[in-house]
Amino acid sequence: MRDDFENFDAAGARIIAVAPEGVDGLSRYPNGGEFPFALVGDENHVTFDAYDVASRALSLGQRPAVFVVDRDGIVRFDSVGTQQWQIPSNDEVLEVVRNLQSPAT
Repeated sequence: MRDDFENFDAAGARIIAVAPEGVDGLSRYPNGGEFPFALVGDENHVTFDAYDVASRALSLGQRPAVFVVDRDGIVRFDSVGTQQWQIPSNDEVLEVVRNLQSPAT
């Protein structure tokens, strides 16, 4: 999403990435954890648990997940995988975001 940040921003999306460690651990991410969007730590896994994104043995660590939440706090899209290659493409997620902006027909 970092690579397509401008497209998400233009579509009216606000991105928040949640990492499964405390704020101190965020420096291990590319560019020292500096992203064009918020990167927050979830050391106690409160958010991960709320969205059922727990570590699983088959995923060799934290399961990858993407959620699109509308302005009313309703989850309109979710994808929770077991491997990093299961993350939906930015184009797929952008389509969901853009459809939220379109009036219902």
